Amino acid sequence: MDRRKFITTTGAAAAGALMINPVTGMTGGTAARRTKKRIGLVGTGVRGTGMYGRDLLRNYSDYVEMVGLCDTNPGRLKVAAEAIGAGCPTFTDLEEMIRKQRPETLIVTTEDRTHHEVIIKGMEMGCDIITEKPLTIDEVKAQAIIDAERKYGKRVIVTFNYRYPPYRAKIKELIMEGLIGDIRSVDFHWQISHSHLQAYMMRWHGESNRGGTLWVHKSTHHFDMANWFINSEPVRVQALGTLERFGSKGPFRGKNCRNCAHTSRCPYYWNINDNDWLKRLYADNEHYDGYIRDNCVFRHQIDIHDKHSAIVEYANGTYLNYSLTADTDFSGYWIAFDGTKGRLEARVLGYPRKDHTDLTFTPVRIYNNKPAEVIRVPFASGGHWGGDPIMNDKLFKDPGMPDPLGQQAGVRDGVMSILIGVAARKSIAEGRPVNIGDLTDLKPKVLRPAFT
Repeated sequence: MDRRKFITTTGAAAAGALMINPVTGMTGGTAARRTKKRIGLVGTGVRGTGMYGRDLLRNYSDYVEMVGLCDTNPGRLKVAAEAIGAGCPTFTDLEEMIRKQRPETLIVTTEDRTHHEVIIKGMEMGCDIITEKPLTIDEVKAQAIIDAERKYGKRVIVTFNYRYPPYRAKIKELIMEGLIGDIRSVDFHWQISHSHLQAYMMRWHGESNRGGTLWVHKSTHHFDMANWFINSEPVRVQALGTLERFGSKGPFRGKNCRNCAHTSRCPYYWNINDNDWLKRLYADNEHYDGYIRDNCVFRHQIDIHDKHSAIVEYANGTYLNYSLTADTDFSGYWIAFDGTKGRLEARVLGYPRKDHTDLTFTPVRIYNNKPAEVIRVPFASGGHWGGDPIMNDKLFKDPGMPDPLGQQAGVRDGVMSILIGVAARKSIAEGRPVNIGDLTDLKPKVLRPAFT
């Protein structure tokens, strides 16, 4: 099939599938549905309240019913419930919510270190799971999730929305067509601006025991993309990493940004009280659990890296050369695939603004001993470069939608993505390569198994 027709054809198939009611199996948009999917949301921070709370009900209220909200912080829970507008009961105890409200699916948007607890308890009590990335933060917690999935037989989906933007789908399509032959090596370099990194350092993400470091919290997206594009699983990782700007590297430190004697000379000063929404959601409720949203970026507890470099060997022989640079004023990334028939490159400069005027298309360049072919993929609106609406349609509107590119991800995908980051951390700490197969009982496969 002509590669330019591939997405059009599969898109038409998906559109046809939308004519089949996902609940009743009846055709036509006005067919009466038997029931809506009963959803429980655990974790009412910004992501939970926005993307999986207010926006979910705004866009998918014909398909889902929010039957319960849960958070350990009762003040934040109250503010989030008002913002979401579901009108459903709220709980500070997960088991109580599940027992009383009987959700079919739990959406997990809690702090990364607690994902495994919520996922496992949800499966134990009969729920399917939709979880934010990363699946979890270390190999022990990953093995616990693997064991629980086997034991309870429930469905766990990891929301890797980085697979869904149209231009990434185009890259996957071109690779699947064999345009550049068998992939031999991949160069993947991602940059996070100082302002983006500052937000991580202010929150729990700056502490490795809470977010697993950026090797896991952020790079899980990148490693999953690489695994998906390469269509194989990692077997060995060697890495370098360091912290050069924040934490103990800083010249001074205070209690937090609101209460600091150094605001006039700190380049990272930010007053959370200037943002009414974040003030009401976080600052006004920190007395319940001690969670501070605007921590000092120079606090000694910060122990993650801001400079990352790794070489990853895959079971099919591909090498991935990866870097994540966070100490920079530039945002964007560059990825290049070298294959037996040619080379494919894609570059994204910066992140799209809400008005989408700064990114109208993304060029994908092909080199194979001919003049470079440039394929321009139109930019799609919606969160994460247009990926969120496509992913959420599959999750909530039409679970039976065709998935020809294998974009939906499960536990194995989630584990394999975090294990690269876990192995990188170990490699830096121990000064040696680390084998993925030594971390859990999942043994890397030459061909990445499809999630079904």
